Amino acid sequence: MKESTFEKHKLVIDEYFVNGFNGTKAYQSVYSNASSESADPSFRDILEIPRNKEYLDQKHKEAQDALRVTHEGILEELRNWAYSDITQTISLTPREVEELPESVRRLITKFKKTTRRIGEEMTEEAIELHFVSKERAMEMIHKHVGFYEKDNKQKANVEQSKEEILQELKHTLGNNS
Repeated sequence: MKESTFEKHKLVIDEYFVNGFNGTKAYQSVYSNASSESADPSFRDILEIPRNKEYLDQKHKEAQDALRVTHEGILEELRNWAYSDITQTISLTPREVEELPESVRRLITKFKKTTRRIGEEMTEEAIELHFVSKERAMEMIHKHVGFYEKDNKQKANVEQSKEEILQELKHTLGNNS
C-alpha cells in the first residue's frame, strides 16, 4: 500500500472515532463521491488491511489509556448498575440526593423536582428520579464476558445440522428415484 493511501485510510479511521463510530459516514467524509451503498463495504475493507487494523487498535488503546478504562472497571460499573438498590433514594429531598455517594448518583439518568401548594402556607416538594436500566446492564455484562458466545455457537451448529439433514434427504431421495 502506498503511503498516501495509508494516510487517507488514517483520516477515515480518525473520522470514525470523531463521528461516533459511523464507518459509512467516516468513509464518505474522506471519499466524498462514495455512495452509502459503497461506503460501508469500503470502510470494512479498510479495516481488514493489517496496517490499518494496527492503526485502529492503536487508536482504541490511546482512548482506553486516556480514559483509564479497563475491562475490570467496566464490569465493576455494570455490576453497580445491575445490583443497585434504588430504595436508598426513596423519600429523599433534592439536597439529600446531592449528598448520595457518587456511585449511586451515577445511576440517575433523570432528575425532576416539582413543588405544589397545599393550602395557603404549605408546599410539598417531590422529586422524580429515573435510573439506568438493570436489564441493559445485565445484557452488557453478558456480552462483555462472552456469556452468549456458547449459545451463538449452539445456534450455528443447529443451522449446520439442518443443512446437513437437508443435504442427506436430498441425496437419499435422489438415489431412490
